[in-house]
Amino acid sequence: MAAIETVDTAAIRHLIERFYGKVRQDPALGPIFDAAVDDWDAHVGILQAFWTRVMLGQGHYKGDPLGVHRRLPLKPELFATWLGLWRATTAELFAPDVAAQFDAKAERIADSLIAGLFFRPEELKATS
Repeated sequence: MAAIETVDTAAIRHLIERFYGKVRQDPALGPIFDAAVDDWDAHVGILQAFWTRVMLGQGHYKGDPLGVHRRLPLKPELFATWLGLWRATTAELFAPDVAAQFDAKAERIADSLIAGLFFRPEELKATS
């Protein structure tokens, strides 16, 4: 299969389907997502809308990624696993420059989620 060189909604959907196929097989991430997602087809649609918004600046995504992820039993180290699977998937599917665009966005999103989920300045004040 030739590397995808153009980002469009079909390419984004292909990425999401392949990536979450890997996530679901991962021993650490799979059980978390399988417990949280009742309808994978609907979830893929939501994620496609999210990534269409992120990558193309269009679409109808209206959601609260931080709020959704707050309900999951996540640990900061799981984001490295998530990003590793993401990078492997983008490298499989896309030309290197396109994969790098997806990866840069995913890294910023992961950093934002980690900060929102785990950074507790009040705890730092309590120990000083």
